[in-house]
Amino acid sequence: MNNREIDRLVAEKVLGLTVKNENIVRGGRRSGIPSYSQKIEYAWLVVESLRERKIFTIYDAWDEKDEKIFCANFQYNDTYHVVDYSAYADTAPMAICLAALKVVGIESSEEAK
Repeated sequence: MNNREIDRLVAEKVLGLTVKNENIVRGGRRSGIPSYSQKIEYAWLVVESLRERKIFTIYDAWDEKDEKIFCANFQYNDTYHVVDYSAYADTAPMAICLAALKVVGIESSEEAK
């Protein structure tokens, strides 16, 4: 999955926006899909949309090659179960998007190893 596909899925599946022909449609008007997976200001909109129902954390870590990566986590607790949706990526916006997609049941092969 490339960044554009991830951004489209985030807009459509996570944020619940109508996407047609690679554009968001609101009130009969079309606009481009923001770069949720590349720009932190757009990724933060994703966090805010899920934050009402989920606990969010993000931190940096190091992979097995001692390179910096980011881990984003959305956690759901219904008093009986705790469910974690975590993802690792080279950038914070990508980690946020990959974790958010896991929340809605979409796994990606883009996650950092």
